[in-house]
Amino acid sequence: MSARAVVSIEEKPGEANERRLLEQYGCGTVPFIGEDGLYDRHLLFDNIRDLSATDARQRYEALARSLRDVVSQRWILTEKTYALENPKRIYYLSMEFLLGRSLSNNLTNLLLDSYVLRAATQKNIDLLSLVEQEPDAGLGNGGLGRLAACFLDSMSTTQLPAMGSGLRYEYGIFNNL
Repeated sequence: MSARAVVSIEEKPGEANERRLLEQYGCGTVPFIGEDGLYDRHLLFDNIRDLSATDARQRYEALARSLRDVVSQRWILTEKTYALENPKRIYYLSMEFLLGRSLSNNLTNLLLDSYVLRAATQKNIDLLSLVEQEPDAGLGNGGLGRLAACFLDSMSTTQLPAMGSGLRYEYGIFNNL
């Protein structure tokens, strides 16, 4: 048995599972939160401000970027798997995608919600106010956009190698992008 599999006495029961989960996502030794964690690093280095002087939007962006770091490492592992397996891929083209907010969905889907909630409690951060900072990604007006988002979600759930693509144009519903 490797030393990594041994759980120390000081750890709480859920911490070992969360550490294994972060290792599975390829995060290695970089913690999500803490003095040298992803969140604090993004909060400090992206804003170049004292941590106590940051506002809710900057804290939201630090959390979103930290989560993106976890997802990006997982994405690279997925792409390596696709290169080895060479599967057929699905490309879903839609004029609009009505995805909604993705931060809380990503936290839940990556099984990191309890981990981030505990870390937010330790740092005295109102997680709900951070999640509410995310603008709604309403890239359409319903109907087909919601259907496209549901198709992407179901393909992801069934682990199909799929990618959603939309059209971006100057006039019409995407005028503000």
